[in-house]
Amino acid sequence: MENKRTVSSGCSLVGPAAGQGAPDKGLIAFYPIAGSGASAPAARASRGSAVRISSVARPAVSTTAAMDSFFVYCRSRNLSENTLTYYYHRLAALRDFLETRGIGSAPADITRQTVRDFVTNEIQRCSPSTANHAITALRAFFNYLRSEGFIETSPIDGVEKVRVARRIIETFSAEQVESILRACGSDFLGIRDAGIILVLFDCGLRVSEVCGIRLNDLSWPERTIRVMGKGQRERMVAFGQTTHAVLARYYARRPELVTKAFFVTCYGEPMSRHRVLRIIKRRCAQAGIENVRCSPHTLRHTFAISYLRSGGDVFSLQKLLGHSDLTMTRRYAEMSETDALTRHRANSPADRLRLSGDKKGRKRIG
Repeated sequence: MENKRTVSSGCSLVGPAAGQGAPDKGLIAFYPIAGSGASAPAARASRGSAVRISSVARPAVSTTAAMDSFFVYCRSRNLSENTLTYYYHRLAALRDFLETRGIGSAPADITRQTVRDFVTNEIQRCSPSTANHAITALRAFFNYLRSEGFIETSPIDGVEKVRVARRIIETFSAEQVESILRACGSDFLGIRDAGIILVLFDCGLRVSEVCGIRLNDLSWPERTIRVMGKGQRERMVAFGQTTHAVLARYYARRPELVTKAFFVTCYGEPMSRHRVLRIIKRRCAQAGIENVRCSPHTLRHTFAISYLRSGGDVFSLQKLLGHSDLTMTRRYAEMSETDALTRHRANSPADRLRLSGDKKGRKRIG
């Protein structure tokens, strides 16, 4: 069974729940700080007053306490578990960075240079993409601190995201997808795995969206799935007859369980993203797939490219993928256009014409 890592108000992401002992030293606690005044500004400006929130006196708090307050705020906004976990890992990395270098314990001690040094450290420790993720999380954190009066200026202001090399989008071929599906077998877990793979490939869902599908999200007659995407944005996606047949076989063999999650583990529990990733890697290995990144997102990429190759447009693809803007969708379009140019060169109509000479075999010299 996978280790469960949940984020909940009143308990630590890693460590004992409230009331069962203090959280492990050095871990962000994810609970309201008693007496810190973290839940609301100490005083609210009256209607029509020109008093700035940042001018309201705030009790001094540590950076860790400020992080606790930030996560209480995130909870109040009903942010997703994925977003909370995403913020947690980035802020935990910042906390460790500050402790290692002996930088002051208050948010006001963090300067713009400190943030830049941290970003550089993340590039060296992980990757430019991870560093950009950290910048996104820090911007949300420091903006919150400034709005609540914990700091007057944000050290993230003026810190730009780093350049990331534009990688080629990897996709599976149709033959590879067929091989992966054949590797699944016909037992219950095999049918479940085939259903997951087909939903990723046929609907272009994110792995978290597949794990979040509930029993009542499927409409069998219309062959549609209601999906809760990023930012709590709901959308509908459709699936074909092949996917319908496999999902129906899986559903018929799925036992009655307490959980309403559609896809479940062999222990009857909801699927996690990490478990789906392991499934994809295992089935790809069984199918002998090499030289392609074997991940759920590669199946999502494959859906997007296949959709455009089949005549779909970028605007409808954007809606199907749940993209908030066309930035990523345009990348798929560019790849599809490059693929079309390659096929055109290999199948040029003019190259099939016979223009070597006239009927008598004579050649013109000018």
